[in-house]
Amino acid sequence: MTEDEVHYIPELGDNRELDEEEQISCSLLPMTGEEIRAYQRAMVGVKPSSQQAMKKAEAVINRIITERVVSIDNYSDIKGNPILNGEELFERGEPALIDEIYEALSSISRLKRGQRKN
Repeated sequence: MTEDEVHYIPELGDNRELDEEEQISCSLLPMTGEEIRAYQRAMVGVKPSSQQAMKKAEAVINRIITERVVSIDNYSDIKGNPILNGEELFERGEPALIDEIYEALSSISRLKRGQRKN
């Protein structure tokens, strides 16, 4: 794990109640302020709730998850195949976990950016 990576334990189901060695965990790399602004600009001028907005949002989330989820431990798809990184998570993971990790990435990225300003 590099210096910038953040260890995250998802809440999904009762994951945080499990023994540590059984918990789903992931290593996340926070986005830079420039990346956050670029993703926000990608949505400018798109009519909310339109099909175009949904496609753009999915593409942005795909890119963030793929690039910023470095590794995942103790997680498998519905067929029992391990999911080890962001690309595999976006392709085969549960939507609820993808959403939770996206929210965590957004949150830690804002926090890290705010800490750098101080």
